Amino acid sequence: MGDHLQENKDSFLQQDAGNDSILANAKTSTSTIAMAMFFGTIIFTTASLVARLWLTGLWRWRNGAPPVNATKGNDISQPLDTSHLPSIYNLLYHFTVFGLILFYSYICEHHPPYFHEEKTYDRDEFFFWMILVVVFAGGHTLRRNDEIERRGKDVPYVGEGARSNVNDFSSLLRNQGYDETQKATLLPENEVLNRCQTEEWKGWMQFTFLMYHYTHAMEIYNGIRVMITCYLWMTGFNNFSFFYTTNDYSLTRVLQMVWRLNFLVFFLCLTHGNPYILYYICPLHTFSFFMVYAVMFIGRGRNYSKWWIRIKLGVLALIIFCVWDCDNGIFEMMHKLFLSDEVIAGASMGSRWEWYFRSYLDHWSTLLGMIFALNFPIVSLFYRKLEARSKQIQWIGKLAVAAGMLVVFLLWVNGPLMYSKIPYNSTNPYFGFIPLVTYIYLRNLTPKMRSYSMELLHNIGKTTLETYIMQHHIWLTSNSKTILVFLPGWPRVNLALVTYLYVILSRKLHDLTLHIRGMLLPNDRGACINSLVYMALALAGFYCAAFLLEGMNMISLPIVGVVSILCGTLLYQTVMDFSWKAYRKMAQKEKTSVDADDGDDYTVTSQSERSDYSTEQESTDETVYSKFYPPLIGAMVLLVLGLSWSEFAAAGASAVGPLPVSCGAFVNDGMWIPIDGCNESSRGIAYRNYGSTSYGSCTPPSNSYVWAWKEQPSHTHCRFGHRNEEKLKQILNRREVVFIGDSMTRYLYHASMQAMGIKGSGAYDATGPKHADISNTLFGTTPINFKWAPLAVDQLTILKEINRLASEDMGIRPDLIVLGGGAWDLLHLYATDEDRQSHAATLNDLGFEMRKAQELGTPVVWLIPTTINSQALNTEEKRDHMREEDMESMRWVYANSGILSSSSFVIDGPVFTSSRVSESYDGVHYPPQVYSAGAQILFNALDWLLPPGIVEPVPPPRIGKMANPVLGAAMLILVTIGLVCCDGFMGFSYLASLFVKGVMPHQLYDEAFAALHIRLGLHSPDMVRANTEMSPWRLSSNAAPVVVHFAKNESRYRGNNLRSIEEVSELLGPQNEVE
Repeated sequence: MGDHLQENKDSFLQQDAGNDSILANAKTSTSTIAMAMFFGTIIFTTASLVARLWLTGLWRWRNGAPPVNATKGNDISQPLDTSHLPSIYNLLYHFTVFGLILFYSYICEHHPPYFHEEKTYDRDEFFFWMILVVVFAGGHTLRRNDEIERRGKDVPYVGEGARSNVNDFSSLLRNQGYDETQKATLLPENEVLNRCQTEEWKGWMQFTFLMYHYTHAMEIYNGIRVMITCYLWMTGFNNFSFFYTTNDYSLTRVLQMVWRLNFLVFFLCLTHGNPYILYYICPLHTFSFFMVYAVMFIGRGRNYSKWWIRIKLGVLALIIFCVWDCDNGIFEMMHKLFLSDEVIAGASMGSRWEWYFRSYLDHWSTLLGMIFALNFPIVSLFYRKLEARSKQIQWIGKLAVAAGMLVVFLLWVNGPLMYSKIPYNSTNPYFGFIPLVTYIYLRNLTPKMRSYSMELLHNIGKTTLETYIMQHHIWLTSNSKTILVFLPGWPRVNLALVTYLYVILSRKLHDLTLHIRGMLLPNDRGACINSLVYMALALAGFYCAAFLLEGMNMISLPIVGVVSILCGTLLYQTVMDFSWKAYRKMAQKEKTSVDADDGDDYTVTSQSERSDYSTEQESTDETVYSKFYPPLIGAMVLLVLGLSWSEFAAAGASAVGPLPVSCGAFVNDGMWIPIDGCNESSRGIAYRNYGSTSYGSCTPPSNSYVWAWKEQPSHTHCRFGHRNEEKLKQILNRREVVFIGDSMTRYLYHASMQAMGIKGSGAYDATGPKHADISNTLFGTTPINFKWAPLAVDQLTILKEINRLASEDMGIRPDLIVLGGGAWDLLHLYATDEDRQSHAATLNDLGFEMRKAQELGTPVVWLIPTTINSQALNTEEKRDHMREEDMESMRWVYANSGILSSSSFVIDGPVFTSSRVSESYDGVHYPPQVYSAGAQILFNALDWLLPPGIVEPVPPPRIGKMANPVLGAAMLILVTIGLVCCDGFMGFSYLASLFVKGVMPHQLYDEAFAALHIRLGLHSPDMVRANTEMSPWRLSSNAAPVVVHFAKNESRYRGNNLRSIEEVSELLGPQNEVE
């Protein structure tokens, strides 16, 4: 039998030969080809420039002198100067690194060195990593915030600038010379929600989020939803703070922020051919940004009056209520033109429903963050007011607020948090803020708690966007559904290696995004527009080229390389024409300056350094090598990348998908692996799930075995694996499967039923009929039946009838037939020569009908009889005619009669039974778990036996289905409390006023905002009068010294419009006379 199966393997391999087009095999999208040519052009140009600079001895000055139009104080990158070669090289270099990282992500996703692995969840392991990193490692790096800032040397940027601007609310109040007995001293490092603290917050949430994805820890799904709520809350909080403190609503600011959120994901979508909705966090944050921008932009001239901004937020709350909490069709009307019900990656119900679902889950979060930001100066002052009191009074006030929050928090923990996934989703928009505000309040409870942060988590939090996006492709794969493997068989070591590369590249992408943005989107509206227009034209040009090549069926790596070289040569020559001469002059000047200064840091001290300073000649003196070799070197670099891509595609695995037909050569190559049931992991699961503290049976011979496939070369793309009920439902939906054969086939049928959710199938029942047909309908749509046909003639009769019905009535045929037999023929009809001749004729007819069934569109699978345990045969007749040596002869008879070659696929029964023959209790049959291996072999073969599953269009749920006007109305009330009562904690802060006087948030408004508004140039006498007239509370006596102090020191503050101290004193009234 082994020789025949080997021949069958060769035939399978031949079917897959000849298809050597790498890009065709990978089903590469048009956008992927466009990105290959786009970045190929850039890499060619960069390599050519590097070669030109090196060959001419000008490499040392590649960074050159700063461009003429450099922005002073820009610590990130200088705006692009197209006449300045170092500036052009800088941009091309960073785009080259960016492109190489995208190339790495594409290889990891589509041509990894080893097969992607399925996720497995172990609760113990999940919490081990959480405790190790968040508690131990994070706690070990606990440091003062000012120390972290110094060590990290953080560079603010637009977006992070929003976070740093949050501190402007309170930093403007700091050390202004007024009565500090009324409130505790405020320092940058102990401010509420200071930058280090928010980075730490994002860091531990991001780590939890990543471990949730990596380990498939679905039991903490509800907690993960709260963390996404926190991220969107911070988007509202940060951007509101930025706009409020900077009053910057320019197009440049908008473009820079949209770039920050979408630059990486935009190119990832193009590189991998994925839809935008797959990375749903990015559209959510982008939408939230525009929501904040629109609210702050409309009527921005009155944003600093007390009630106008609150009225705008109230109107936004009403809009949110009408769009998401009322089932009135507004949401669908708003998105009908942009989104559809077409099934795409990341949106199994269509992009319209996916966006509705994702946006619904957190539709209040951004607004709540904006309200907290609006009331932030009051929150900060509230803490300091309490902390200026005696310890006893301070803690009574703080604990009163904490008690109120904890009561509500515990109600949430024992209520919505305990819901299953789907019910919880409907509650998250309305209750997800409870743990959020509780965490903020308790995390900032004391100045010391606010002054310290965990540096490790702080560093993780700085690159949350990049780590979230890149987890899909270079940490996990298959859009975060499987695990990337570099070291098979070493899961923990593999995790360490993959994680290291993932973190390093994510941090690099963070820096690249900011650096390239600084060059292409400087603080110049015209330069921003020009950069975006040119980039759009370039990308559109390459996409059109890819589209044309695809239409002409000319997609291949050599063609992509040629196009890249041609375009790269044109770009390289353009750069040379516009900037090379000026660059040579600049380099000559710099060289002369360095040579003239023998005492500076650039003194030539060695012969190798002297060569770098060799005398520069005019361009006419350049050698032929320096002129013509650079493009050749650029082409060689592209050749190396192309060969690397080709090698990975040829020798590597593939993205997760249906197995190719060539895997039929290997799917029977498996073995039973003994496992230790008493290891630490198993003991932990037994204790947690079953209350067991010890095992009585561990390693074999206690039947502790699992079926496993032998390792196959990656290039076979044969990623065999366990097919569970969910996967089988997808494959077999609305199909019909018929098993025809003897008791061996029946046992395989029962094992298949158990794998598909019928756990009682094949249970021992001495009262039921043994030799009878069995019918089952699975999933409500899939009939799977067994026909009792122990003899070859019985199998032939049934198969003829199936073929007759299929020939006469189109469509009446099963989708798959599984045949098996030989044991009964050997036992009852194989004693004489006449019996053998009759049996041979029957087999010839059976082979014909099998081939006919395949011609009619039904694949036929043959089950080779399993191994016989001769010593366990329980009748004399069986011991005389059914020994294993007799059965092996019968297997050869079936093979030589063409039964195996007439099959679409063969399940090799002895493969999964020979090593467990001693467990055959009657000599013929085995325990059910043994047949599960044969069922899994069959299920894996379904990938190529059956065409893609019949997926009937499932209408997505109705838009508006999740609306809850009652809870939405409750949120309107809560928002009103936050706005009218001026409390970022949504009214909880008032609990402190029951025990401590002078800390009601609405009474702190004037004092909290006075310094900020004066600093922003808003407290001219007219503005002070307007604010006091609009407010139901006149400017408090606590605020008066603040205004007076700013009036006295108006020259120190930007935009101060106070005309004189006397005018301020007059506005404050006689009781607040200026000293």
